[in-house]
Amino acid sequence: MAQNAVDVKKPVSIFDQMWGLPVLYDAKSGFLTRFQLYGILQIQDDQGWSDRGNFGSRDREQDNRWGDFEVRRLRLGFKSKWLDGKGRLDGLIDINPDFNQFYGRINILFYEHVFSDALTLGVGKHQAYFALERMISSREVLTIERSLLTDMLWTSWYTGVWANGKAGKFQWKAALYAGDDEREFTTFHGGALIQAGLGYDLKEATGLDRASIFFDYQKATADTSVKGSTFEGAPAPYLFESAMSLNSSWEKGPYGFYTDILHGHGRGPQGDVSGLILMPTFYATKKLQFVGRYQYAVGENDGLRLSSRYDRLAPNITDKGHGGEYHAFYLGANYYIYGHKLKLMTGLEFVTLSGGGHGGSYNGWSWSSALRMYF
Repeated sequence: MAQNAVDVKKPVSIFDQMWGLPVLYDAKSGFLTRFQLYGILQIQDDQGWSDRGNFGSRDREQDNRWGDFEVRRLRLGFKSKWLDGKGRLDGLIDINPDFNQFYGRINILFYEHVFSDALTLGVGKHQAYFALERMISSREVLTIERSLLTDMLWTSWYTGVWANGKAGKFQWKAALYAGDDEREFTTFHGGALIQAGLGYDLKEATGLDRASIFFDYQKATADTSVKGSTFEGAPAPYLFESAMSLNSSWEKGPYGFYTDILHGHGRGPQGDVSGLILMPTFYATKKLQFVGRYQYAVGENDGLRLSSRYDRLAPNITDKGHGGEYHAFYLGANYYIYGHKLKLMTGLEFVTLSGGGHGGSYNGWSWSSALRMYF
């Protein structure tokens, strides 16, 4: 006599249990449908060798380190869903790693509402997304640091309004931000930042698991400011009048390939900059991924500058790290212990910059390793 079939539930892993703890409320419908604590911890180590001297994460400010390890991001807040899941209210603060003053600044605090696939509206403080690598959260980027031009052309977190949606195969977005980068919200003493983007889904046309192309445009007024390196939002002028990005994503099975063509129109003495990013990826197993990246960039009037994160820490940098032509080659590996929620990363990068106005040049290697987690 045949036995009745029994439903077998997938065992709940220790990671599922741990990451379920921050979820304080969860319902299928209602005014409030979900509320959970939200946190990000990213620590990393860098060791660098160059023709300008050795450097590493140990050389960054002591209040941003735990020993020789840099605390790249330390944030705490909440995520929530409202109105049958159509509304989203999220908030995060930056925490000072030395804990002498716990609160650093508001990272994000915004409300978004999904009216339909064609229209989502948002208001509050939010990252001004621009270009391929900045449209991906720092929780899920595939390299330990983003590329040089991506960071040069990016602005900051601003107070504003935005909208995005889909229409058939097309995707679109638009945003208007107050251009003063403040510790909390705008005081309307700065400029304005306008962004627009249009993309097209090529998945069906190509037969790939994912295929898309996207064009981003950004316009900033002369008094738009960026944060620089302090939690307080020390005003520094944004150096570009406008910026453009034509980026694409292609995925099939374990393979991925991502591209970005970037251009920035400089303001005042800042020269125009242009460049290309190529990023192939491959999953060797379900948990182990290899990532490569090539960067090429050129800048008028020595308009490029080495990354302040590590390369610019080399002790004998000339011309303050400026130059006109840049190449970078990155090879890394990511091990996903619990997806992007808990992973280990490592990568080796070679960087060369030439054309400094005072005869400067730079050739250097950098080996970085990171632990990244969020809940």
